[in-house]
Amino acid sequence: MPIARIKSWSSVSKPGAFIISLDFELHWGLFDHTPLTDTSRAYFDRTRTLIPPTLELFAAHGIAATWATVGMLFARNKAELEECLPTIRPAYRNPLLDPYRLLEEVGEDEAADPYHFAPGLIARVAATPGQVLGSHTFGHYYCLEEGQDAASFGADLQAAQEVARRSGYAPASALVFPRNQYRADYFPTLGTHGFSAYRGNPDLWFWRSTSGSDITRRQRAVRLMDNYVSFIGDTLFEDTGLQNGRLWNIPSSRFLRPYVHKIDGYGGQRLKIRRILREMDAAARQQKNYHLWWHPHNLATHPEKNMAGLREITGHYRALNKQFGWESHSMESYLKKITPPTP
Repeated sequence: MPIARIKSWSSVSKPGAFIISLDFELHWGLFDHTPLTDTSRAYFDRTRTLIPPTLELFAAHGIAATWATVGMLFARNKAELEECLPTIRPAYRNPLLDPYRLLEEVGEDEAADPYHFAPGLIARVAATPGQVLGSHTFGHYYCLEEGQDAASFGADLQAAQEVARRSGYAPASALVFPRNQYRADYFPTLGTHGFSAYRGNPDLWFWRSTSGSDITRRQRAVRLMDNYVSFIGDTLFEDTGLQNGRLWNIPSSRFLRPYVHKIDGYGGQRLKIRRILREMDAAARQQKNYHLWWHPHNLATHPEKNMAGLREITGHYRALNKQFGWESHSMESYLKKITPPTP
């Protein structure tokens, strides 16, 4: 949906923002099509080992980020997870989308099951300067799939905020919708449960928010090509829009697509990273905003290539910050920047 444009509350020119958000989910984000096998366990093990060096890289370059975390990962053990389950659950028509069917096979805690629990990693994220814990719903909730409704969505958000409180963290103020499935009639529910911002999609036809079954082959193809070649236009933004009262849309600009050898091994990686660097250049020079996002598990497809790309991006940000004053922000700190001060 189009992003409503508003003028900044301040007449003083402000530098643009480099916003980063990560969808932190581990197996809860892929359970519907990736069963736990020796191969997938090794993949998530690599994911976990890459989070500390990612945090160190962010700290070294002054990078702020929102870690939109699936609520189930906060639980310290299976008993606590079961205590925090939503009172109303979605009744997806496709039963493969139901995360609660996995409860019987979930282990006892993070040591026994590092694929469904992550309180230790969450604590490390929270202890790193500039990193903020956002929400990715409690049960990786799909807002556009058949069988769910506003009541079960509200119960999911309540559970997500409660498990964070029980773990000693402040309730999240920013939400990232799983699979980028969002709908305007659910926006009031976000406000009810303490959220003031969400990550929307770019205002481009091929990024329209849809259910998984409704994404066309054409959309998928254009999304893929747009990572390498600019033929639609940029996704920079000057300010953001209000949707239903005080709910702010902080739209994404670019997905940091992981390295896939059959495409990126023949020059694609260079094209992809160069596209991001050029967009960063344009945002810094024009005092605009650029919102980059990915999943921590994306880096695990090829750690060496993906971490090298991330190092190049964070180093480039540091140079732009020095030259243009371009600022690094989490979704939450960006929200503070654009929100009018309280009289």
